[in-house]
Amino acid sequence: MPFKDLREFIAYLEDQKELRRIRKPVDTKYEIAAYIRKTSDIKGPALLFENVKDSEVPVLGGTFATRKRGLLALETSEKECAEKFHQALEHLIPPRKISSGPCKEVVLKSEDADLSRFPIPIFSQNDSGPFITAGLVISKDPESARSNTSIYRLQVHGPRRMGVKAQQLHRQLRNAEAKGRGLPVAIAIGTDPALMLASQWDAPYGVDELELAGALRGEPVEVVRAETVDLMVPATAEIVIEGYIHPQIREIEGPFGEVGGYSTPRFPKPVIEVTAITHRKNPIFQAALTGMPTTENHVLRQIPMEASYYWELKKRHPGVTAVHFPAAGAILFLVVIAMKQTYLYEARNAIASMFATRRNKIIIVVDDDVDIYDMEKVMWAVATRSRPEEDVVVFPRLSTSGMDPSAFRLEGTDSFWNSGLGIDATKPYGQPFPDVVEIPGVDKVNLDEEI
Repeated sequence: MPFKDLREFIAYLEDQKELRRIRKPVDTKYEIAAYIRKTSDIKGPALLFENVKDSEVPVLGGTFATRKRGLLALETSEKECAEKFHQALEHLIPPRKISSGPCKEVVLKSEDADLSRFPIPIFSQNDSGPFITAGLVISKDPESARSNTSIYRLQVHGPRRMGVKAQQLHRQLRNAEAKGRGLPVAIAIGTDPALMLASQWDAPYGVDELELAGALRGEPVEVVRAETVDLMVPATAEIVIEGYIHPQIREIEGPFGEVGGYSTPRFPKPVIEVTAITHRKNPIFQAALTGMPTTENHVLRQIPMEASYYWELKKRHPGVTAVHFPAAGAILFLVVIAMKQTYLYEARNAIASMFATRRNKIIIVVDDDVDIYDMEKVMWAVATRSRPEEDVVVFPRLSTSGMDPSAFRLEGTDSFWNSGLGIDATKPYGQPFPDVVEIPGVDKVNLDEEI
């Protein structure tokens, strides 16, 4: 059965010894982030901060700091994850509208809709202020009326004002601004964990990620109408912030420690004016750390991206057996593909196909006997199976993400480009190659029994 809300998932994590309660007083400035950084580095438990200074609201952090908890959230295994996503992508389930829900237990409007009610962390030393990092931003295209749900960083500028960095929102905002209107948004914080994972799917424009969340859950996401904007929001969310992105207004946002591991610079960004806040009684604020790999931001993106790109590549190259976006590549700049080649140079064709997705910079293809989740094994394959003069390909001038600090920026635009590197680390197709050393019986050894 799917988790009905965040609280049910917290209880499950605690039962699985995957959650630790922090009862000592902690500060929102750096200290919460320091704890989440530490548990991320040691692959430790999720953390529930019960005693946040100057706040009565607890903070949950490190929820997805390990891949294991991401799979637990989806009630699946590593082996079955890609198939679960494939089935979900093929059978999307639209949200189900209901009249009310727990997210409406407390309704705050006008001056009472104050962001300072919540313990919003300052994460890293160069950050320009508090940031909401685990909010599902829900918006609707003013032309097609199709909804979109994704996670964007939100800098708190004041009690009812936030800056938003959201490339995917730009199209909707442009459509609204062309009509001289603002763009309504709602930010849901603290939801059923499947919603957060679904929000990281690279959905085709116009497809609502809540439909994927419903398919992953096996039943629709229940939604209720927001108070001050024409949007539907998850009924069991801990907190929902409503507002409008002002047309033609940009204010300086950043710097902020981003997924690439570097602080992104200050830059003018759209602004959200808060019109209402609703929340559950005794709400839980959820925070997500990003920055130097590995953090929960990396894990959140890994799982849905790997599944969706696996199926996308497999349509063109049936020999593909797995796809992995290592956290070391900041999820955007490094991908490892495992495949069983069926014709000469198929690995190179897979590299070219992957570059076409704009998930680029370094693409490594290995044989299907290599564990692509173990970068030591991947680099072993690169070192022993590739011939640099034959198997390394450079693609010049590819469109890329501005998150890459080494990328070139086209002057006067938000367009970035860089080169791409492809490495064919598969054994030469159709040619003899030495056998890999194997020791029979290793799978039968149990050291705990021998001690």
